[in-house]
Amino acid sequence: MSNAVVLEVSGLSKRFGGIVALNNVSLKITKREIVGIIGPNGAGKTTLVNCVTGIYRPDSGKVFFLGEDITGKPPHLIALKGVARTWQKIRPFYNMSVIEAVTAGALLRTKDVLKAREEATEVLEFVGFPKSKFEMLGRNITLIEHKLVDLARAIATKPKLLFIDEVVAGLRPHEVDVIADVVRRVNREMGITLGVIEHVMRFVMSISDRIVVLHEGRLLTQGTPAEVARDPLVVEAYLGTKPV
Repeated sequence: MSNAVVLEVSGLSKRFGGIVALNNVSLKITKREIVGIIGPNGAGKTTLVNCVTGIYRPDSGKVFFLGEDITGKPPHLIALKGVARTWQKIRPFYNMSVIEAVTAGALLRTKDVLKAREEATEVLEFVGFPKSKFEMLGRNITLIEHKLVDLARAIATKPKLLFIDEVVAGLRPHEVDVIADVVRRVNREMGITLGVIEHVMRFVMSISDRIVVLHEGRLLTQGTPAEVARDPLVVEAYLGTKPV
């Protein structure tokens, strides 16, 4: 694993009225890492990603991507620089086919629709989406298939850094294993650095090189999955009580 810093967040804070969603958060993600981002509901996980990807402008602090200050830049420019994301709630494309939805992602890098469609086909095949369903409308596919399309659409933008937001929420255990395998391959075979927001601990602990824990808008701790799993502060944050 390279030690090159892909993302550096320094002193990031974000408020919504009287609610402090992020409070002076600083962290780094290095090249080809899979970093799990965990914490109770309301910890600031998605707000962090929204600030990095330009959805929100932070109230204070800086975001650096590959050494460049991208703080507060618009989402489309950040995407062009190589930062992609999936969404906590899937964004259905009811009236588009699967291949059209992923082609839309590939069009970030080319104006050639045929080339974009070819790239979309390659990405869908990579994530294991059934080829027989490429022309199926979004309204007719299953939840796990929507998750795979969301991943494929983000990958089709050719990111260097990809945030995956609760990709296994609502899935059956064997479907979680399918997604875990895809995510590992995206990292190892495509070389994409990953930030994975997740509540399903079995999933995030099994795929992550390092875990970052947020709690009440603050960075609580970080470390290897094993270190974080036995950290008393993490147990208290999740269970609301100190371990015996």
